Amino acid sequence: MRDWGGVADAYERSFARLCAGTIPALLSDADGPRMLDVGCGSGELAERAEAEGSSMTAVDADPQMVSRTRERIRGEVLEGALPDLPLADGAFDSVVANFVINHVARPADAVAELARVTRAGGRVAMTIWPTGGAGWQALVGECFDAAGFVHVPSERLPPALDFPRTPEGLADLARGAGLVPRTARELSWEWDTAPDDLWSGLRAGIGGAGAAYLAQDQEARERADDEFRSRTGNDEHLVLPACTVYVVGEKP
Repeated sequence: MRDWGGVADAYERSFARLCAGTIPALLSDADGPRMLDVGCGSGELAERAEAEGSSMTAVDADPQMVSRTRERIRGEVLEGALPDLPLADGAFDSVVANFVINHVARPADAVAELARVTRAGGRVAMTIWPTGGAGWQALVGECFDAAGFVHVPSERLPPALDFPRTPEGLADLARGAGLVPRTARELSWEWDTAPDDLWSGLRAGIGGAGAAYLAQDQEARERADDEFRSRTGNDEHLVLPACTVYVVGEKP
């Protein structure tokens, strides 16, 4: 799993707000009195679910993210990572994993762990970035290309561990974990963000695009900064397309 340590401020300002676009669907399809948020990040989903009446438990691998979420919710917040959660079998009515499975080293084992901690009749709701990435990356890619970025190989899992980043690919992982897919589709929304907020996430090295940014020399990064400013001008807000693979599985 990618190391998110030390970037909590930049993440909360940038990509946490992007990932929050899926929260309404997740909470609609995976409601229940006892809910677990795995990979909770800075706690946006857990906070909203608690406000809507769920008894929340949240887990994240990064201590800073755990600390942020503890500031936002009354429920228990634990440090832990897939596929080894410090939780009992069948402890939750619903489990959500918002943009988590795309970061783990053993996706099938990770989904099996989500299923393990879900009660019979409960639901697991998951999102991942689709093949080709999110629509907002087109703008970032243009800036990187214009700045002459050196290509950085993407982090890919060994074929035996990887899976298609499609609705059917994620649904197959759910089936392999003993879940019955009830929803398997792409979900789209718009990300309304300030340009400086988006770029702060890249400068902090968040995600694959952020890793590519930090892999360049200082001159190339400065050229990318200039390219982004020239494309966004004096815009106070950008409204960018975003999409995700969205799967909800029910445990028999």
